Amino acid sequence: MMQANKKYQLLLDDTIIREGRKLYRIQALRDVRHSVEKGEVGGYVESEANLSQEGTCWLFDDACAYENGRVEGDAMLSGHATLRGKAKLIEEAMVFGHAIVEGEATVGEESVLRDQVVVGGKAVVKGRVRLTECVHVGENAHVEGDPKGISLVLVGTTMIMGNTVIQGQGTFSEEEAILEGGLFTLRGKA
Repeated sequence: MMQANKKYQLLLDDTIIREGRKLYRIQALRDVRHSVEKGEVGGYVESEANLSQEGTCWLFDDACAYENGRVEGDAMLSGHATLRGKAKLIEEAMVFGHAIVEGEATVGEESVLRDQVVVGGKAVVKGRVRLTECVHVGENAHVEGDPKGISLVLVGTTMIMGNTVIQGQGTFSEEEAILEGGLFTLRGKA
């Protein structure tokens, strides 16, 4: 019996295997957001525990959420992006391309991850943050955009590790930079 409030179902005959886990494609049971209508298929989850039945959160294309990874609120995962481990994608966060959120990381508010970005460990990314190219945020790092709504953009092959805190606004673009430990405040136009 179908629960009246459910926004999607698992398609038991449309599956893939990721890291030895069987994932099921999702299908909308009702209109979910302006770009997802009833009957439309989305990405893949291991179980309904990976994608909330509430809000407008969704997995598009071939994006995958598995293990104990969870998508909630109005967040979205698309392209070939992956959410795994105990990671959370919440609020209005968006993850595109081949980006990965793993470990116990949390990506929230209006953050956008794309390309080959990896956020893992117990890292937190929140605010209006844009991570692109090959940025890696791990361990206990914390990246937070300016509360006034101006973006913080990190581009390039940058590793942010340890207990590093990056906050503010502006653009940091560096090839092969490693930021580990300390507080970095960026100011400038993004």
